Amino acid sequence: MFHFCIADSELDWLEGTEQYKFIEECLASADRQKQPWLIFISHRVLGYSSNSWLAVHGAFGEPMGRETYQKLWQKYKVDIAFFGHVHNYERSCPVYENYCVSTEKSHYSGTFNATIHVVAGGGGSHLSDYASLQTTWSIFKDQDYGFVKLTSFNHSTLLFEYKRSSDGKVYDQFWITREYRDIIGCDSIGNCPSTTLAV
Repeated sequence: MFHFCIADSELDWLEGTEQYKFIEECLASADRQKQPWLIFISHRVLGYSSNSWLAVHGAFGEPMGRETYQKLWQKYKVDIAFFGHVHNYERSCPVYENYCVSTEKSHYSGTFNATIHVVAGGGGSHLSDYASLQTTWSIFKDQDYGFVKLTSFNHSTLLFEYKRSSDGKVYDQFWITREYRDIIGCDSIGNCPSTTLAV
């Protein structure tokens, strides 16, 4: 029920490169009737992170990462983008061009809004600090070692959980409930497919 598209953030990933074309083909190839949950993954933060050393550069992510991939995430309605490299945990709201497009924090339903960004890098090295600036798109942070778990109950219900490694307890979670017609229709900011299979 999941379709994963994984980018190699150590290679050139800018628009027009072989990898960019590969990622777009991967996203476009998802059969959302059979694989309703579309997930993007890369090691380096090509999306959003409140990490202190990324903030020093003013980007809150790899320079040009968001600018390169945001259009694709929105066009193909990527549910969640996962990143590592930064050794902590952070979850964003459904965010597009630095703005939260939903005020919901624990249950996203109906029409696709925007991609939720998750830094799940709490393993391997020393823990990373957050910037002192409070970003508007950051919903939950945890400076601890942990992991995430995705549970797809069916084609329309997904549970996301973040657990600490020390005790296995859930410290952050959210639900997505969405029907197929919500995926193939227009999104909340007016992006509409050129054709639709809606019944």
